[in-house]
Amino acid sequence: MKSLIKVDEMTCNHCKMVVEKAVSEIEGVESYDVNLEDGMVEIVGEANMDDVVSAIHKVGYRARRV
Repeated sequence: MKSLIKVDEMTCNHCKMVVEKAVSEIEGVESYDVNLEDGMVEIVGEANMDDVVSAIHKVGYRARRV
């Protein structure tokens, strides 16, 4: 299953790496693609998207499902 998350305030490669690390630690995420330019994260897997959004919030970014 593919899902999209919009992440606000990612402005640099460090931001991207922080979000990637947070997403990679969520159970059920098979793969992910963090796009810095449009602020989107594509998640593939059976992860709970509320857990993904929460993990991104915990590292300091606003995120929401789209």
